[in-house]
Amino acid sequence: MEKTLIRLAGIYTVCIGIIVFIAMFFGVLMSGNLTKNPPLLEAVIVYLLFLVLWPAVTGLGIIFKKNWARYSIFVMAVFAIFIGISSAVALIFIPQSVYETQTKAASYIPEFFISVANFIFFICIPIFFMIFFNKNKVKAIFGVTKPQITNKKRPLGITLLAIVAFFTAFISAIFIFMPIYPKSPLIGGVFLSGIGEKIYFLAVTVINLYISIGFLRLRKNAWITYMAFYIVSIVIGIVNTFTASRMTFFEIVPSIQGNYAEVPNILSKFSGVVGLILPTFLLMYVVSKKRLFFVNR
Repeated sequence: MEKTLIRLAGIYTVCIGIIVFIAMFFGVLMSGNLTKNPPLLEAVIVYLLFLVLWPAVTGLGIIFKKNWARYSIFVMAVFAIFIGISSAVALIFIPQSVYETQTKAASYIPEFFISVANFIFFICIPIFFMIFFNKNKVKAIFGVTKPQITNKKRPLGITLLAIVAFFTAFISAIFIFMPIYPKSPLIGGVFLSGIGEKIYFLAVTVINLYISIGFLRLRKNAWITYMAFYIVSIVIGIVNTFTASRMTFFEIVPSIQGNYAEVPNILSKFSGVVGLILPTFLLMYVVSKKRLFFVNR
């Protein structure tokens, strides 16, 4: 039974990559603004190719029962749940006037079915994956021996945080060479552009790469770096939660206008709150594992 579910999970994950590729291909073709802006088009393509290759490669790894793919699907599930919660908030709080301005094709899809699909594919299935792939029987199928299961020195949560830090470094590295937006918000009303923006993303890349490698090796300095980095992130999140507004998004994406102006305003507040809650819980978790990093190794 477990082997069958593993195969189905792998096929499902590969299909996600294929669907994202198809959506990306037609989305780029239909977007007039992107085709008129080659640098932005290149950045979007690189970013979306990452979203295509990640599930596709992970799905193949799951089918061939590679243990790294099991970790990858955990991280993917966390991202999917975050997207699902964000989408649910958007469906609930975005004004009805915004939906009325959508294209006729979009209006054919009832909001109820969108909500149900969002709940199933972005919340239920990812939660199932997180539970299923953490079962001891499934771990054994992926080559994790019993001593590794019972006496593992590095907890799964720390490994997942290392993977998340690596992907964050990867995405930040893309932004160094291919910034999607002309400006990036830092804190309050301060924006970065040009060389300042590149230096910022370079710093984020280096810090997260260092955290990723250090967490995999349970290094004390990586724990200290993580704590400092996320304490600063929480402080910035507090400031941005109370200062972010529609004007923030107008600075980043000048094309947002009309009824759509309410959308980024709502999402900015939501992302600001999530940006406070999530790092705080992760910080508490990492603090609880402090002894693993500071023990004599």
